Amino acid sequence: MSTTTPARLSPHTPRPGAVFPLRPLAQDELFKAAFTVIRRCPRAVLGLPLAAAVVNLGVAVLLLAASPGDAYLRMLTDPMAFENEEMLLAALSEGGVLLLMVTGFVISGLAWAVSVGLLAIPVLRAAYGLPTSLRQTVGLRARRLGWLLLHLLVVVTALLLVGALAVAAGVLLTVVTLGFGLLVALPALFLLLCWLTAGLMFGPLLTVVEGRNAFSAIGRSFTLNRGMWWRHIGAVALLYLMLVVVLVVTALPATLVTELGSELAWRSDPEQSEVLVLVVLGLGQLYDLVLNTLLVALIGTLISVMYLNARFRREALDVMLKHLAPQPAQTEAEAAKLDTVLPGSPEHLRHSPRPPLPGARR
Repeated sequence: MSTTTPARLSPHTPRPGAVFPLRPLAQDELFKAAFTVIRRCPRAVLGLPLAAAVVNLGVAVLLLAASPGDAYLRMLTDPMAFENEEMLLAALSEGGVLLLMVTGFVISGLAWAVSVGLLAIPVLRAAYGLPTSLRQTVGLRARRLGWLLLHLLVVVTALLLVGALAVAAGVLLTVVTLGFGLLVALPALFLLLCWLTAGLMFGPLLTVVEGRNAFSAIGRSFTLNRGMWWRHIGAVALLYLMLVVVLVVTALPATLVTELGSELAWRSDPEQSEVLVLVVLGLGQLYDLVLNTLLVALIGTLISVMYLNARFRREALDVMLKHLAPQPAQTEAEAAKLDTVLPGSPEHLRHSPRPPLPGARR
C-alpha cells in the first residue's frame, strides 16, 4: 500500500489539547470548552439534536393524526388552553388525549436523552483535535443504543418514584406549617433536583463510551462525582438558571405569535380555520425545533466536558490521553483507524502500559 501525506488523508492532524486543555478544568473553562467544541464540530454536535427534533416532530404529527378529537390539537396550538381549567379538564377527560400527551412526552424525552449520550463522541474526539461527522457520531456506538434506551427507562422510572415522594413530602410540609413550609420545600426540592441531575447525568455517556450496562452506569456516575459534588451541583444549578432565563426570554415572541394565530384560527371561517391552525402549529413546531436543538447541543456538550474533567481529576485520564495520543496518519489504513479513535474508551485505554490512576486530584 502506498504511502501518502497525512494532509491528503485527513485535513486535521491530531493535536491533543487543541480544542480544550488536557488537564483538570476550572468551572468557567467547562463552559468555554463546550462552546469551543460546538464551533469546531457543528455538524455532529448540532446534527444529532436536530435529528432528535425531527423524530419528535414526526411523532407529534403521527399523534396528531391519531387524535380522537379537537382537544389534543387545541392543547398544541393554544397556549391559553393550559390556563383554562375547564378546557384542560375537558381535554384530559377525553378518551385518548391523556395517553397521547404522555406518549409524546416519553418519546420526546428519550430522543433528546439519546442525543445527549451520543454527544460524548464528538467531545471525546475533540480531546485529540479530531473532527467528527454526524455519521461517525451515530455509527461508532450504534450497537449501544439498546442499552442506552434501557438505561434511560430505568432512570426515568426511578426519578418518577423519587419525584413523587419528594413532592408529596413538600406538600405535606406546606400543609402542616400552613404555607410556611414552602420557604424550605422549594429550595430543598431544587437542591434535590440538582443533586439527582449531577449524580445521574454521566449515566448515558458511560453506557455509550465505557460499555456499561443499564444499571452499572448509575453507580459509576455517582462514583465520578466523589470529591466534586458541590462543583457539579453548582454547575448544574447555573445551567438550570440559564435555561429558565433563555426559555422565558424566547417564549415571549413565540407566545404572542401563537396567541394571535390561534385566536384568528378559532374565530375564522371553518375553511380558513384549518389552514390557520396548521400554520400556527407548523411555526410553533419549527421554533421549538430550532430552540431545542441549540439547548440540547449545549447541555449534552457541557455534560460530556464535565465527564472528561471528572476523569481527569479522579483517574488522571489527561495524563493517559497525552501518553496515548495518536500520530499523524501516514497510510490509508492508519487514517481509517484514526477515524474510529474514541479517547478514554476501554478499547483505547487497553493499549496503556499502566492501569488508570485512582488519583485524588481536586
